[in-house]
Amino acid sequence: MTDQGLSEEVKKFIAEHINSLEQLEVLLLLHSHPQQEWTAQEVSQELRLSQASAAMRLADLDKRGLLAVREASDPLYRYQPQKPDFEPTVDSLAKSYPDYRFTVINLIFSKPLDKIKTLADAFKFREDKDGG
Repeated sequence: MTDQGLSEEVKKFIAEHINSLEQLEVLLLLHSHPQQEWTAQEVSQELRLSQASAAMRLADLDKRGLLAVREASDPLYRYQPQKPDFEPTVDSLAKSYPDYRFTVINLIFSKPLDKIKTLADAFKFREDKDGG
């Protein structure tokens, strides 16, 4: 653990895979009930999110290899990491989150500024090499 209470693996995981507090809450909910399958509606009711937002978060977590999805009239999602290193990292995140909630939240909310700066840098005008 670092002086902020989070391992480097957890910090890297947050930086690479968690884009919002809602997404984190959805992941931790499914992590806490690994045998249960959830619809977007059930997640939205449990976490008091809009169903559309829950569906987006679930689909994104599935794309990132953190969930398994079973197609049904409403897709059913279950926590099932596809990469071996995800499981211990998410376990550590789940254990650390109650004690280091503000550190985790700060890590999540500090990311958009970096993305905005990168986007802004992409639109900076550059001098033409020919001078014209």
